[in-house]
Amino acid sequence: MLPSPGWSPRCRLYHWALSLAGAALCLALMFVTCWFYALPALGMAGMIYKYLEYQGAASEWGEGLRALSLSAARFALLRLEEGPAPTHSWRPQLLVLLKLDAELRVTQPQLLALAAQLKAGRGLLVAGSVLPGDLLQAHGEARAAEQVGLRRGDPMGSQSSPVEPLGVL
Repeated sequence: MLPSPGWSPRCRLYHWALSLAGAALCLALMFVTCWFYALPALGMAGMIYKYLEYQGAASEWGEGLRALSLSAARFALLRLEEGPAPTHSWRPQLLVLLKLDAELRVTQPQLLALAAQLKAGRGLLVAGSVLPGDLLQAHGEARAAEQVGLRRGDPMGSQSSPVEPLGVL
């Protein structure tokens, strides 16, 4: 992964006091070399600062907050690789393959109820069925099976959502 964009001092000898000392030396050198040009230059810089402070561009915090959230997400993803996953909060993801009857209804809905109890309302449960035949010819049948499931409701309640069939075998 690439590092975060933006300026950030990478030198291990960097310190803010060193930057402050450099700015002070620059100001001192301005006055030592030509003080009558240094005064108007500092006056112009002060006027520009005050003008910008008075006019003030509208603060747009949206991009900054988005960058902050993306940085936090990146930090969290990088921390995932540091150690083993905690086993006390891991839940397996279940795949339930269902058999359909001639009317494209689930023959054993108790399998879905059992899977819902095993998951305790948490995690991911994938339910599917295999329809034999050619994908192009049986596409309407797959849609009909999906619609039958939607009309009957499902034992999982409103937690499940219909998905596009992956294919027909």
